[in-house]
Amino acid sequence: MGEKVHTGSVVSILYKGGAKGEEALDDRSAGEPLRVMIGDMKLPRGIEEALIGMEVGQEKQLDIPPELGYGEYQEALAQWYPKQMIDQGYSLKVGDVMFHANPDDGTKQPAFVTDMTADNVKIDLNHPFAGKTLDYWIKLVDIH
Repeated sequence: MGEKVHTGSVVSILYKGGAKGEEALDDRSAGEPLRVMIGDMKLPRGIEEALIGMEVGQEKQLDIPPELGYGEYQEALAQWYPKQMIDQGYSLKVGDVMFHANPDDGTKQPAFVTDMTADNVKIDLNHPFAGKTLDYWIKLVDIH
């Protein structure tokens, strides 16, 4: 039996997935694997939990509920703002991605333009996969 992944392991993985029933938008199934530490919360919790106990070369197909993925969709994170209050507000289009500074720690997080009127724009801070079940394939390439 080989070494198994545990919390604190640094691993390299290949993966492909996205929201269940939709095109797999998150694809790192070929090329350079992603190197990540298990437990540092850089991956959705459902993927980290699935990696625990895996051995190099092992693959898994995962169905990850929202609470173990990107969380439930929160209506409060999608708000309307006057275009005049937003930098370049009048040049924004639905589908644009902006970056918003988190007021708690200053980190930048993506914000998505999801709707607009002549004078207002709806900005959504939810992750695009929030509220969705995820469908992922993962392969453990290495444990470092």
